Amino acid sequence: MNVAEQAYGRLEAMYEIGRLFAIFEDIEQTFAPVLDIAARTLPLRSAILIEVKDGHSRMKVWPSAGQDSEQMRASKEHVEAAYAYLVGAASTESLAGTEPNLAKRFIVIPLVVAHRPPFGALQLEGAQPLDERDLVFVNAIANQLAIALDRDRAWRRDILKRHDAEQGRTDAEEKGATADRGRIKAERSSDKYEALAGENARLLIEAQHGVRVREQILAIVSHDLRNPLGTILMTTGALAKKGTLPEAVGRIQRSAERMLRLIEDLLDFASIEAGHLGIRRQPQDAGSLIQETLASFEGDAQEKELQLTASVEPDLPKAYCDRDRILQVFSNLVGNAAKVAVAGGHVTLRVEAREHELLFAVADNGPGISEEDVKHLFERYWRSDEAEYKGTGLGLAIANGIVNAHGGRMWVESELGHGATFLFTVPAADMTSLFAAPGSGETAS
Repeated sequence: MNVAEQAYGRLEAMYEIGRLFAIFEDIEQTFAPVLDIAARTLPLRSAILIEVKDGHSRMKVWPSAGQDSEQMRASKEHVEAAYAYLVGAASTESLAGTEPNLAKRFIVIPLVVAHRPPFGALQLEGAQPLDERDLVFVNAIANQLAIALDRDRAWRRDILKRHDAEQGRTDAEEKGATADRGRIKAERSSDKYEALAGENARLLIEAQHGVRVREQILAIVSHDLRNPLGTILMTTGALAKKGTLPEAVGRIQRSAERMLRLIEDLLDFASIEAGHLGIRRQPQDAGSLIQETLASFEGDAQEKELQLTASVEPDLPKAYCDRDRILQVFSNLVGNAAKVAVAGGHVTLRVEAREHELLFAVADNGPGISEEDVKHLFERYWRSDEAEYKGTGLGLAIANGIVNAHGGRMWVESELGHGATFLFTVPAADMTSLFAAPGSGETAS
């Protein structure tokens, strides 16, 4: 198998693995199927998962055919030592004594979500020495596994909270039945009952909301990721029959990039829904944000004969924002404007100072948006019946979530038939000087 065939095979494998982790319910049922898929393009001798929870650890082992007990014992010792090293244990003797050629067959990836400490490790042992491409492939699997396990833990915590609240309600009822019937105790029991019932209702609503969000995300993964993957698979078939074709390679690249954008949107949306979207704010030049956006859309504008212009108010204060995230907002707004604009149309980006914040705007002379549609634009998964281009319905919801995480706001001004202007604000850097020195970084949620 050559490098290109291996890359295509692993892309297909990651799609199948992603679907398994998306419907993840039990590691016992998922671990072996995931590794069976991975083994198609990565010759494996063994795989071992260590998961640590509440001070207790468990080990899940996947051996290949012909793996004897002595080999598995050595593999277990290696992953235990590797995990001890990852979490900062004092002794790593078994790692230090590993033969170099043997060590090259092992890849150990910590299970980490966000910036929290590792809660486990995934070790894969190759039948032959593993290279950097193998590391990238294994790392992608480990990342999805970590997210699936973390999501499952959060779900089980919610269930446990609801159970505890229900149990507390039952205990309160039993205690009230045998307690003193006096007025004071009755009032206290009633108050406790109402508090527990309220907490139980809140937890139930949160759990139901989590299920709905999960189902909606799974629907997007199963539908919107399937089409670009189909293009990739059909094109690879053409490559295999006719040799490398520039046009075909371009189709592969565009489809893969679209898949990546969809996946990134899903991850961003999940972070926004969970209330912990990470942003790193620093003073940024507002004009350069607009100029960088214009440069990134120059090719699209020429293709559609669009006129891109900028209006930057002079002597602006710096914006206090995460540069990449605000560029992501601009990319979404300008991308949408370019999709609805007719040939020869124009899109204008502008920024101006307004009290203690900066006001950004993206205006187009497209078909405009109806008053009814404006009410729903920033709702997740919503798409207008009038929309002529495809999408997940997450772009504006994510852009709005990013702006909100900065302490700003986003809205739209439009009249059907007369174009649309999307506006958003971010704080000016001079207003943050009391809290952070100019140029300093800050991680916000």
